[in-house]
This record gives sequence, structure tokens and C-alpha cells, in this order.
Amino acid sequence: MYTYIFKGQTHSDFSISYMQQIGMDAEQIEAVNNQRNHDLKAVKEKVRQECSRRIALHWNEVGQINAALGVYTPEETESCRQCIEAHRSACNALLSNPDLLDINYKKDEYWPS
Repeated sequence: MYTYIFKGQTHSDFSISYMQQIGMDAEQIEAVNNQRNHDLKAVKEKVRQECSRRIALHWNEVGQINAALGVYTPEETESCRQCIEAHRSACNALLSNPDLLDINYKKDEYWPS
């Protein structure tokens, strides 16, 4: 679980009302949220990289280009399209998950086989 420390105690509630309730001022709240947003941005980029890596395991960039150009059979081209679509869908599901900072996005359970 993504947490922050305030006055020696660990917290996981990021609502402004909660942070005010425990005694944080506006500057402290902003600092916590800025750090969380920074970490979230970094994790989202890693998720996108993981998506690309997983697609490349099935279809490298040359294969993807060849499929787009019609070099392969219609069945192979469709297989490439479906692979990319499935991985992008999984990627988008992860990126929109509010608990992304708590998820091990490298686990196979989040990606198509």
C-alpha cells in the first residue's frame, strides 16, 4: 500500500480532509501529493514500457511493421493486431487503476498470455 509518514506515523489516506484532520498544513499536503503524483507518473511510464516489452515478445517491431504493410498472411496480420490490442487494453486497465502504485504490474496475471 502506498503510504506517507507524518509526525512519525504512517498514513495511507490521501484525502485533503484527512490530511488536515491529522494536522498537515497546505504546504505539507501539497508536498505529499506532489510526491505521489511524481511516483505515479514514473510507474505509468514503466507500465507502458512493460506493455511494449510484452508485445515485442510476440511481435517485434519489424514483425509489426511487416504485418501493417501486408507482408504476412491475413491470419498472421490479424494475430498481430489482436496481440497488440489485448496488451494495450491490459495496459489501459492498469493505467486507470486507482491502486496502480500498489500493484506489481510485472505479474503475468495483469497481461494476456
